[in-house]
This record gives sequence, structure tokens and C-alpha cells, in this order.
Amino acid sequence: MRRGFKTQCESISSEVRAEIGLDMNAPLDPRQLAQHLEIPIHPLSTLEGAHVKEAICHINSEERSIVSALTIFPNWPSRQRIIIYNDFHSLARQNSDVSHELSHGLLLHEPRHAIINGCRDYNKTEEDEAAWLSGCLLVPRDAAVQIAKTQKPLSDAAEAFGVSLDMMMWRINSTGAQRQADAARARRQSRR
Repeated sequence: MRRGFKTQCESISSEVRAEIGLDMNAPLDPRQLAQHLEIPIHPLSTLEGAHVKEAICHINSEERSIVSALTIFPNWPSRQRIIIYNDFHSLARQNSDVSHELSHGLLLHEPRHAIINGCRDYNKTEEDEAAWLSGCLLVPRDAAVQIAKTQKPLSDAAEAFGVSLDMMMWRINSTGAQRQADAARARRQSRR
């Protein structure tokens, strides 16, 4: 990732949380953020129309669901977004997926066609950026440090923040929160 990007994401997370009146140590509901950003979101199960129900059954009949979430631009090339997410997934996964799609919007990523010539149009840099920002939105660095300092089970923290255990562990490790908490604990013990 480009230099300074991770710090920029923490700043975006702080700004967004301030705009919606949410403390850095509070869980973020991505649906509330979508409403604030005026980006409509729709669960996959509510879509209707010719062959939609059949397609949904096919999508979710695979061993793993094919679709997690996607952003569509109904008035291409307008930047007006609509997010569709798979509500057959766990709530933690839905939160992550919706946050990821919202992150594309917050980062002003250009609208893309989902499929070109039968292949998925995929920009790895933009996907990595959206993944990083969505992690910052769901578990800001300050919250990760506080969680690491408490030494409570990460599964409890993950549940409280509405994220998966994997997401919580990734944020604790990728932010250096655990190292920071361990160093603070070691300093306290050396003073005794």
C-alpha cells in the first residue's frame, strides 16, 4: 500500500465516527454509516424480479456462497451507488462485507463493471485498500489497543464489535496493538 495510506484510513475512520457521533471504542453499525453516506443497501433475500429467486438459490447452494456483497451503479457513469449484500451470511460477515463496499465509496474508487468479457473486473490495489479501511472502520486502532490491554478473550471483543474472530485478531495484530499492550505491561512490571 502506498506510503501513509494506513494512517489515512485511521483518520477517515475517526472522521466518519465523529460525523455520526460514535466513540472510537464503540461498535460501528455499517447500516448506520450507509444511511449517513446516503448509500442504499439491500439484502440479497429482498431482491425480486424475473429469475432473481432462482439466482439467489444458486448463489447460496454452493459449498461457499459466491456473492458476499457488491456495489452497483444503476445510472452509470453516475457515482450513485447501491450496495447489495448477502444476508445469508453471519451478521459479522455482513458487517465486514458492507463496510468493505462502503470503503470503496469513501476512498472514491472509480465505478467499475463487475464483469468484462466473462471475467471479473478486479483491481487488487483497490480491493486491498477497501479491506484495510473497512477494518479501521469496524475496529479502529485505538479500540484494538484498548482491547489488547484488557487481556479479555478476543472472541468477546469480536462479538461486542460485531465482527468475526478472524477480523478482530487481524486488527489486533496488524495495528501492533498487542505489541503496544505487551510493552506497556512490561514497563509497569519493571517499575514494581
